[in-house]
Amino acid sequence: MPQRARAKGFVVAKPSAIDPDQSAIPVLERLPGDIESMADLPLDRRQETNRRNGVFKAFLYGNFHPRRRASRRSADQHDFLFDWHEPRILYLALGVLLLSCTDALFTLNLLTIGASEANTFMATMLERGVDSFLAVKIGITSISLVVLVAAARRKFFRSFNVEHLMQAFCVAYVLVIIYEIYLFAFVFEVSLF
Repeated sequence: MPQRARAKGFVVAKPSAIDPDQSAIPVLERLPGDIESMADLPLDRRQETNRRNGVFKAFLYGNFHPRRRASRRSADQHDFLFDWHEPRILYLALGVLLLSCTDALFTLNLLTIGASEANTFMATMLERGVDSFLAVKIGITSISLVVLVAAARRKFFRSFNVEHLMQAFCVAYVLVIIYEIYLFAFVFEVSLF
């Protein structure tokens, strides 16, 4: 039994020495109460079915019932990845993806009327074929957006949120499409509508 000592009005418990003979006593006998009523308790409370085996079911459940929506402390807002994001991030990601597809369509149409691709990497993909160009352009954009959405609340170079980086990409694509419309209308004198 622990011995109690008084120190300025506080009761401090001092642990007693461990009796080596006590560790040999089975757990049920060391528990207080009626040992016969505890004999029916299962020694292992784990369920036979492992709930972690259903990966697809857990994935679907997690998409519709996210658990963590924010960090527990305000100082940790940028240090964790969450499985729930605001709808504006979805709209922003879809907007960037649609603008990327529009840019690819306008680029291919401009190439057919005499323009040339300014991006050397994409020009190399165009030499391989239109399918390679579209797969690489839309694939790189899609994979990048998945990574950016997953880290949307994190800080980019500790200065601004990744969400602001996605907004900058959206603005950049809008400017590129405005430039392509300018090329259609004033350089090649082709009407889009």
